[in-house]
Amino acid sequence: MASSSSSIVQTLNAIVTETSDANARMEKFTELVGTLVGNHDIPRLKELADCMLAEQTQFALFARPILQQVTEKMEQLRNSELKELGLHILDQLRGRVVSFEEEDFVIRELLANVFQAEGEWSEAAKCLAAINLEAGSRCRTPQQKAEKYVQIAQYYLEDDDAVSADTFCTRAAMVMHEVQDVPLNLRFRVCHARILDSKRRFLDAASKYCDLSQQALGGQVDEGDLLKLLQCAVTCAILAPAGPQRSKILALLCKDDRIRSVDHYEILLKMFMERLIRSSEIQKFEESLLPHQKASLPDGQTVLERAVLQHNVLAASRVYKNMKLPDLGLLLGVPADRAERIAAKMVSEQRLTGYICQRTGIIHFDVGNETLLTWDKHNRNLCSEVDSVLMKVKETTT
Repeated sequence: MASSSSSIVQTLNAIVTETSDANARMEKFTELVGTLVGNHDIPRLKELADCMLAEQTQFALFARPILQQVTEKMEQLRNSELKELGLHILDQLRGRVVSFEEEDFVIRELLANVFQAEGEWSEAAKCLAAINLEAGSRCRTPQQKAEKYVQIAQYYLEDDDAVSADTFCTRAAMVMHEVQDVPLNLRFRVCHARILDSKRRFLDAASKYCDLSQQALGGQVDEGDLLKLLQCAVTCAILAPAGPQRSKILALLCKDDRIRSVDHYEILLKMFMERLIRSSEIQKFEESLLPHQKASLPDGQTVLERAVLQHNVLAASRVYKNMKLPDLGLLLGVPADRAERIAAKMVSEQRLTGYICQRTGIIHFDVGNETLLTWDKHNRNLCSEVDSVLMKVKETTT
């Protein structure tokens, strides 16, 4: 086979003129494409695509079947070759996708796999995002749409692009109610939890992860994956703002039989027991955080620093009825005025019960009637034990 573009034209002309039968022509075209792909002859494959997609071409009737043959055999190429040829064909298809919708779809899926293998997550996502799933000649089922939208969102999350991931997760949400596939539904929910995590909405993310970590689905989900979700729930719970909502999630996590096998259980337990946490105790935990979890807030402190400071204020309120603000600052390891701001914000958001007397510089923690608190505590413990017994009875009966 000659290497020039004209020789490709001559070969195609020879097939058309020498073979009158349509089936015989397709066999010749298939043989030509198979030879070029088998020889990994990317320049000639590009020339073949150019010849088929030229504006003024005598092979317009054969363009689609020949390109279909090319796309079907492209996966036999090496990743670098597939990438070169695929990008070239997509460039030629620009503005003409309607006529070659299926070929465009197949090439983009193959290219996305190549970008994924190279760790180019955003490029993989953009490649799939360009597929028009809502319109076109081919009618796609809700499951096919959801599958692609979730996959795109997952790719964006790998590049820590929560905004773009949220866009496609929202699109998936619009059709998920029509999807019966259990693993796909689970992937969607995990994706949503990761988006909340990436947006630093740690309280919501912890709740989602906690719920997902208990979805065994009759053995359909690997136990190792469930433990990873439980680990994510622990991390987000530790990073979440201190308050009643976080306390509920901490209680749920501490009731889980697997929790002792999860990393950083000691910190989680201290937070649940409302004990003071020193900065030296969280160093190992800080090293395990993802980049978005280490991000600095507008006031200059990290998410972890904020979470620990707020937790220690809450822990102090369980030990002291009142404190001078300088003493609270000393306990937290920050200046008195910063300790006051932290406590005031927690009080205003109803995450801490108490008040600050500006005149005396004392914070008063309102712990309520101790008798009632003790009674409530006993009731909570009793309800927790009853719930645990009922869960075990349910497991044995099923």
